[in-house]
Amino acid sequence: MKIIAVLDDHPLLLEGVASFLNNQDGYLVYPFLEEIALIEFLKLTKTDLILMDMQLLKTNGVDVCTQVRKLFPMIPIVALSNLADGNLIVQFMQAGGNGYILKDVSNEEFLGCVQLGLDGKEAICDRAKELYRGAISTISSLPRLTQREKEILTLISNGLTTNQIAERLFLSPVTVETHRRNLLTKFKVKNMIELVQLAMKHKLLGLE
Repeated sequence: MKIIAVLDDHPLLLEGVASFLNNQDGYLVYPFLEEIALIEFLKLTKTDLILMDMQLLKTNGVDVCTQVRKLFPMIPIVALSNLADGNLIVQFMQAGGNGYILKDVSNEEFLGCVQLGLDGKEAICDRAKELYRGAISTISSLPRLTQREKEILTLISNGLTTNQIAERLFLSPVTVETHRRNLLTKFKVKNMIELVQLAMKHKLLGLE
């Protein structure tokens, strides 16, 4: 009997997923509304697979995945979400996730992905796989930031002015302005707002 833990803060959806899987042969499913209860359960019970929503009441799937992966590195973690966002899928997989299933998949595809997760394989539904590959391709095609560019862009994203950045990094304001212009040209954006949004979207600054 394979033990599956399901985390979702929507009681009706949680009950539906748990009921569906419990009606299949070989699965014993435990539903959880909060990640704290899930983690306590994992400490006491040998679990074969975790399915989790990406939008939780007090946190999000990426943060929970990171936390659970540190505590239980051997348990496969698969997202079960209605968020069809390639960048989010990339973030989840980079956080230690083993797969991503969209909630609108067919029962057959859902069960196929669950089995892949139980087998320790990548469990990504077809549509999520397309989004994931597209996001990876986009990220790979983006220019790389130098360490100095990353420092300056991080400070810009924190709202510092050119003079404040210059003082913080022991540079002249002219040097900072040169870096700003070069960044706009490098990423082919019109202004710093667009650049910061792009950097945050693709996690170029390494910020949470």
